Amino acid sequence: MNYRIFSVSLPGEKYSKKGFPCQDSSGCIEKNGIKIVVVADGHGSNDCFRSEVGSRLAVECLINSALPLLKYKDGTFSETGIKNFKYSFWMSWRNAVKQDWETRAPNDQEVRFKYISEKYKERYFTSDSTIQERYLYNAYGTTMLCAIAIENQILLLQIGDGTCIVLQKNGLFTTPVPKDDDNFLNVTTSLCEQDADTKIRHAVLDCSLQHPNCPVAVFLSSDGLDDCFANWKNEEHLFKFYKVIIDAIANDGFISVNQEIIEDVLPKMSSNGSRDDISLGYLIMNKLVLLKHTLKKIKLPQSGDEENDDN
Repeated sequence: MNYRIFSVSLPGEKYSKKGFPCQDSSGCIEKNGIKIVVVADGHGSNDCFRSEVGSRLAVECLINSALPLLKYKDGTFSETGIKNFKYSFWMSWRNAVKQDWETRAPNDQEVRFKYISEKYKERYFTSDSTIQERYLYNAYGTTMLCAIAIENQILLLQIGDGTCIVLQKNGLFTTPVPKDDDNFLNVTTSLCEQDADTKIRHAVLDCSLQHPNCPVAVFLSSDGLDDCFANWKNEEHLFKFYKVIIDAIANDGFISVNQEIIEDVLPKMSSNGSRDDISLGYLIMNKLVLLKHTLKKIKLPQSGDEENDDN
């Protein structure tokens, strides 16, 4: 399947005014027919004082762990393969985090160091290596969302908050990744947790054009983007936002729209909305005729109305 890929992460005023680096990271890569898009959101908690490193490592480790998928010949994912991939990715992240910790001993020159709670300072600097080993990953806590497209399928993976939204060929927006009931308000599941690989949710999408649910577009967003909209019916607001993006791409092309997203759209959304770091990634089918055809089929919920009307 011929998809265009894109990702961007931008700082928000909430943290940049304190001198903090952007805690979001994102990346995308295309190699030998496989396409990968990743978005990670490092936690803003004071005790997660290296979360910007954790999110960057999540992106790097996800991409590096996914490259062996190039060996797949039949263009499909197996449940066993997905389970093994989750574990491989999570372990590579933990190893990268531990290496960073051992290479760069935490010190009071780090911009977020002074905000660490006394409870966690005791855990981070204890002489008990067992306790330190258990808690050091919290310093790098991050969420992660990704989409991996191979020949016939797209694999969606997510841990923590943020939103994965798919536009199908039949004009319907869906959220195929299973919900996580442990995500509530400012509490989210994280890569830093014990057995985090078992908490990574996933969904597999059929990419064959003949399939009515064939994904025309996949959008990945951090909660910095999600929180720019009212919590009430948040996903419906995202549907409308992504429809605008697809409409713009269908009329103006990918390059100009991507530039506008980076330079104007997302900075204004963060400034006027969440004020948080903000990330967006996408896979969008590189067929403008199909995009325009799908746009005509899109149905969006109307405010106060249970039925969908044509737009």
